[in-house]
Amino acid sequence: MTSLPWRVSGARLQLPRDLEIAYAVGRMGIVTVADVYALWYGSRHTARFGFGRLTRLGLVRSFPRESPLSPAWFSLTPRGLEWTAERAGCDERELRAVVGIRRTNLAASSMRNRFWVSAALACRQNTGIRIGIFRPEWEIRQMKSAAVDVVPDALVSFIATEGTIERERAWIVEMDAGTQRSAVWRAKASHYAALRDAGRLYGLAAWRLLAVVPSARRALSVAVAITAGGGGAFSFVATAASLDGGQAFAPVLWSCLELARLPSAQPAAGLLDGLTGPINETTQPRQSAADRVCPPETGVVSP
Repeated sequence: MTSLPWRVSGARLQLPRDLEIAYAVGRMGIVTVADVYALWYGSRHTARFGFGRLTRLGLVRSFPRESPLSPAWFSLTPRGLEWTAERAGCDERELRAVVGIRRTNLAASSMRNRFWVSAALACRQNTGIRIGIFRPEWEIRQMKSAAVDVVPDALVSFIATEGTIERERAWIVEMDAGTQRSAVWRAKASHYAALRDAGRLYGLAAWRLLAVVPSARRALSVAVAITAGGGGAFSFVATAASLDGGQAFAPVLWSCLELARLPSAQPAAGLLDGLTGPINETTQPRQSAADRVCPPETGVVSP
């Protein structure tokens, strides 16, 4: 099928890229051009035209902006979601069509999307590394049980392949745009510390906690709060800018425990640190279309 199952005027479908973009938008829920353009376009200007064409095709919709200077947010339309799921071969529940963004934490969503894109770009640059799982908050919330007190903004696992051996590093990711009080971070750290020894969390084993923050000053205050809450030993913090633009695997993470003890410490850890032990096949979660941003038939490294 090279055309859409509804009438379209003034725009043409371009496959496979349009399917890849629609799938990514559906997995992320809501996106801006600035956050995701680097996956498919050479510039933001070109991407704006591309998303305008997708809007005319009826695959995505944009939400009203408070001012012309505010970024435009896009989400799948209901029929765009149905078409994307059918063409990508995934369950419709693996995608999301947002109907309103008034109550959405847009700053945290933007930080998460940029991190997601950066991780995908970093995988393209590093042969043998791929994203095993990336789940956004809206999907994690569907997995929550009464025994779990926290719902992170994302969870991600990276898998390194060396011959027939695969190694995994898993992260629970919390986004902080600078608005969460230290008491909230202490409480979160306490909950994560209690869950750390309780086995798998949302399907991930041997995970670490990553807090993504807007500035180095904020990194220090969050590191102190996490350490005070008992999570310093397995938690790291990084600025959003340092993880952006395909630099997700760079040594830009502070250990919360180290930063809390020595405020002048420099970031030295990376997201791939610790890929030293083979994965136990009996506990390794299987990859499905829900774990990818790009549909499987495209051959594109998935965020």
